[in-house]
Amino acid sequence: MDRLRSFLRDERGIALPVALAVLFVTAGLATVAAREAITAGHQSFRDENAKRAIQAAVSGVQNAVYQTNLLQPAPTQCPGRNGSGQLAAQAVGSNGWCAAMQEDLGDSASYSEQVSQATTVTNNSIQVLQRQIASTGTVNGVTRRVLYTIQASTGAQLFPSGYAMLADQSINMKNNAKVTGGLASNGNITLKNNANVCGNITAGPGKTYTKGQNSTVCTGYSTANATQPFAIQPVDLSLATPNDNQRITNAINNSGTNKDSCSNTCNKISWNSTTRVLTVNSGGVLTLSGNTYFLCRLEIKGGGTIQIASRTTPMYVYIDTPENCGSTAGMGSVAWSSSGSFVNLSNNPATFALMVAGSSKIATTVDLSSNDQTGAGAIIMGIYAPNSTITYQNNLNFTGAIVAKSIDVKNNAVITYDSRVTGIVTGSNIRFYQGYDYKECTGAPTGTTPDTGC
Repeated sequence: MDRLRSFLRDERGIALPVALAVLFVTAGLATVAAREAITAGHQSFRDENAKRAIQAAVSGVQNAVYQTNLLQPAPTQCPGRNGSGQLAAQAVGSNGWCAAMQEDLGDSASYSEQVSQATTVTNNSIQVLQRQIASTGTVNGVTRRVLYTIQASTGAQLFPSGYAMLADQSINMKNNAKVTGGLASNGNITLKNNANVCGNITAGPGKTYTKGQNSTVCTGYSTANATQPFAIQPVDLSLATPNDNQRITNAINNSGTNKDSCSNTCNKISWNSTTRVLTVNSGGVLTLSGNTYFLCRLEIKGGGTIQIASRTTPMYVYIDTPENCGSTAGMGSVAWSSSGSFVNLSNNPATFALMVAGSSKIATTVDLSSNDQTGAGAIIMGIYAPNSTITYQNNLNFTGAIVAKSIDVKNNAVITYDSRVTGIVTGSNIRFYQGYDYKECTGAPTGTTPDTGC
């Protein structure tokens, strides 16, 4: 009996099974932890691939926009590759879409994009061509698909109906400035310090209209945002040649049969036919009567006058890019100094269009900041300067319409919209596509065309 009790009290040998039990529990916990880590790692890897797949799809969209603007295909064509693999226009298929274009981006990433045919629609009273781009990005077997809508102005109408001013970036009005007509922008619009507007005020999609202290807006007009951006195309400088620059040279030299007029003030007009810089100094009066002029800089100094001879068809004055004019200061811009005058003898803004090409890299301006027209007839014209900043101030009286990158109106400037300005067209074949509507789609089309499931 004593031996049995002694045996039962003896704990020798129990350490091994206890250690084994603890080891098995620890191994089980480690297995669970490892499984969770593997699952989390796999999910993180998939999430990373999904993000990269979206980026790949967007790369396809960007490439399609670039190639479309580069090739300038007809409405029933889009970018493709010929038998030699070179970029070329290809016809759309029976479903209205071109064949897919693929690109290997490396690191297990690729995209496949398709472009639709162009359809003509009216957007914000401007006729535009509209296309869609469907792009699928794939990274390590994970796919994401997007749809992007792009549009290009046709140039059939440059100035949107009812709007005195359209800016791609912003409009700022203050200090008793007054506009009779609408304001439109693809960016923000700001009124303050007694600014007054009688017309629709249309900020860009998702942008802001701000009405500041003592500013007034006539009743009955909309201040709702645009649902789509305004299509603004670049200035087509190919239309500036041939031109009538020689008429200015002949006028100043009093030579030739086709010439403009400067009467007995020709010595007060500076014109360099090589640099294409035209300056009308104090006392100078230059009357233009050609159809097309192509300048690098236009300046009217105090007391100088430019007249547009009476006519029924538009005269176009093109201002070249600063890069094409040596990139020196002031090139590619327009400046009208204090008491400088512009007289349109037709009294119709559709008979004169100032077309300023501007630049995306060098700042250019149309500066009427000190052009006091108090008591004088209004400056009557259309100004189309999509890459330039326009400044109006100090009692300026302007009738017509303006398109610019940004517009600053202040200090008693008065701008009046004239619907006849919609008669200014370019006839340009350039179609500059820009995007405005982005959607993410199902993994694969749900119908027979690439835009389904979006």
